[in-house]
Amino acid sequence: MKKFLSTSIIAALTCSNVYALDLGHDITLKGFGTLGIVNNSTGNADFVTNPLSQPRGAGSTESLSLNPESRIGLQMDWKALDRLSFTAQAVSKQDANNTYVPELQLAFAKIKILSNLDIRAGRIRPAFFMLSDYLDMFYANPWVRPPSELYSLVPIASHMEGVDLMYRPQTGPVSWLIQPYYGNTKVATVPNASFTGNNMTGININANYSDFTLRGSYTHLSMNYYDPGFIKSVLTPYLSPACNDPNYTYYGYNLYDPALCQQQQNLSLTNSDFQVLALGGTWDNGDYFISGEVANKQTTQSNVIDMTAGYVSGGARLGKFTPYVTYSASVNNSPTTFSGGTGANATLNNHFLTEILSQFNYMDQDTKTLGVRYDFYKNLDLKVQWDRIDTSTKNGQAWTGIGLFTNTTKVFANTNNAIDLFSASVDFVF
Repeated sequence: MKKFLSTSIIAALTCSNVYALDLGHDITLKGFGTLGIVNNSTGNADFVTNPLSQPRGAGSTESLSLNPESRIGLQMDWKALDRLSFTAQAVSKQDANNTYVPELQLAFAKIKILSNLDIRAGRIRPAFFMLSDYLDMFYANPWVRPPSELYSLVPIASHMEGVDLMYRPQTGPVSWLIQPYYGNTKVATVPNASFTGNNMTGININANYSDFTLRGSYTHLSMNYYDPGFIKSVLTPYLSPACNDPNYTYYGYNLYDPALCQQQQNLSLTNSDFQVLALGGTWDNGDYFISGEVANKQTTQSNVIDMTAGYVSGGARLGKFTPYVTYSASVNNSPTTFSGGTGANATLNNHFLTEILSQFNYMDQDTKTLGVRYDFYKNLDLKVQWDRIDTSTKNGQAWTGIGLFTNTTKVFANTNNAIDLFSASVDFVF
């Protein structure tokens, strides 16, 4: 009976096996990659896998794009001692600056304290979701890409500098993974901005019984978002002077408003409590599989929105072919309007804050997916996928119809949209 695809790929990245190139002196080299192309039925918006980290995609920038999926990675492992090993992984993919400069995603030392207890320290990946351990290895998944609604939810999911424990006890027929972690991180985002996560504290718990795996995770951190363009164009010329000087005027209007100033503090972009709760599970008997996850993100910072996202997917393995279906969705839980103004120009202030709150790249979206994977050669697969993506405005409000798309036109942003996405990719591991 075959095992879930991800199980074999985790083994490929963590153990000596047929995929690894032996360099001698207990050093092995492994690689993975994807060459993918995407066609978007609309020219009014770009599809990207993550709107915060990818500046260009398929649609308004170019009808056919290699950017969303294409990537290549190398991982080197060195078993220095029986209980001590080192791992480094670099990945080249489109980054926030629209380049493919390789980035060091992993660089850690692992010490085996007991037969079922490891500690890792260095640059590691926080275990937000089920696929976090092999985030860029699309060969590990049946789909062309992990569902974007969930896997773009957390802007700092790629890596952190910190430490984690991996404890694998056994209670009867149930195998466990208990993984607490702590660290700090900083990642670049579009355009010329960055997220910083400090004191990231979390835990991931997995339970495996027969063909079933259940997992849950919780993470809390202090989030800072630095966007010089937002500060320069919004906070500095408009909000800050009005709140620092009650007599300040802007084009002849006195804009001082206590309610507006309180909202400015919520947009201050610093020291926001940020937490993510995620639950997921899979059933896989080798011939059929069903998997799903749901996550909720909450923050005290208005400029980083609260969201709920999830997906459910199922498929069958018919020889070398794996057809699958998926439904995924994300919902913006944050206010997109502001009506609390009390000053002399409350209407103008309310309009201005509403404009800010409605123009984020994370609005309501759902996706229906049909696809097939074809394992045509050892360590190679071909995937073809059709996605029907629907974006929804917040009660017809302007600029809230963008879903997770970027580089959107006004027509796209102000309406509900139905987009057909066609993707094809080749994944490989060695």
